[in-house]
Amino acid sequence: MSNIIDSRLIGKAIKALRLANNLTQEELADSFGCTTRSIRRYEANGVTSIAVVNDFAKYFGVSAIDILQ
Repeated sequence: MSNIIDSRLIGKAIKALRLANNLTQEELADSFGCTTRSIRRYEANGVTSIAVVNDFAKYFGVSAIDILQ
């Protein structure tokens, strides 16, 4: 079993959470306190910072593990 996490899968998880909550990238950026460009980048390339993963988890009311899996 590999301990390597593909950051693009994290991006897909963030996008899925955004869509499940009926949010546009712009709405998420405004609510999350970042730019739309950052949201696009997170969704396309993923997130490599556990702090950012924790921030998204807290925002969406899920655990960081949910995003990482």
